[in-house]
Amino acid sequence: MDTKRTILSEKELNLIKEIIIRHSIIVTFPQIFSILKKQMSRQAARNLVNKLSKNGWLVRIKKGIYAIANLESRGMVTTPVFKVAQLLVRDSYVSFEAALQNYGMFDQMLKTIISVSLKRQRTKEIQGIAYKYIYGRKELFCGWEEKRIENYLVKVATPEKAILDMLTFKRGIYTVDMVLEKLTEFRRDFDFYHFNTLSKKHPKAVQRILGFLFDKLSIDSQHLYNSVKEDKGCSYMAPGSKKFNAKWRLYYHKHFD
Repeated sequence: MDTKRTILSEKELNLIKEIIIRHSIIVTFPQIFSILKKQMSRQAARNLVNKLSKNGWLVRIKKGIYAIANLESRGMVTTPVFKVAQLLVRDSYVSFEAALQNYGMFDQMLKTIISVSLKRQRTKEIQGIAYKYIYGRKELFCGWEEKRIENYLVKVATPEKAILDMLTFKRGIYTVDMVLEKLTEFRRDFDFYHFNTLSKKHPKAVQRILGFLFDKLSIDSQHLYNSVKEDKGCSYMAPGSKKFNAKWRLYYHKHFD
């Protein structure tokens, strides 16, 4: 964010401190006005908020919702990215790599937070972080839990649902390879009963890929096999997959031999 360097007046600094005391670092305009209404009109309060936003002390998340910038490093928001993701789209849950990171299963820095949403929403960038929303049918809006992260309640996919979402919405050789890596490294941390239950809601192709990976790791895949064995169709692991696994009726990439 490119902002002019300004110093907070005593009045502005006191307002920021009062906001933090009352509402932590995420605040709505009505909450700000409730602090100021004895001192100024609603329009004057709005003008002040616009000034603080323009100068980098308040960072606009969406219309009427702001985050308090770090007072020591103006413009740097300390708001948890998961909470921002929820504020942008209420009917969504954080999934994919970001969810895995929450469980200690992904340690790379993320510049994109991907959520599954019940509504279509454009990607929005705030403070160098892109918030991407993938539209999912209502029957797939499951497998998440409310987690308290830095004192905020946010919807986060379970590790199993994050894996299934990746195979459903982000399928490709890189994704399948990463899923295999996570299943190998964190095998003891996954709930395979939960995997089997959730997988029924996902496409047959996802169940076939997951069963194929379970077999490679000698994980019981019978539940998945029972779910797909009557389906005589075939699935592709990714574009260009040419090798065929008869059990799973899955075309897979030679990389996984």
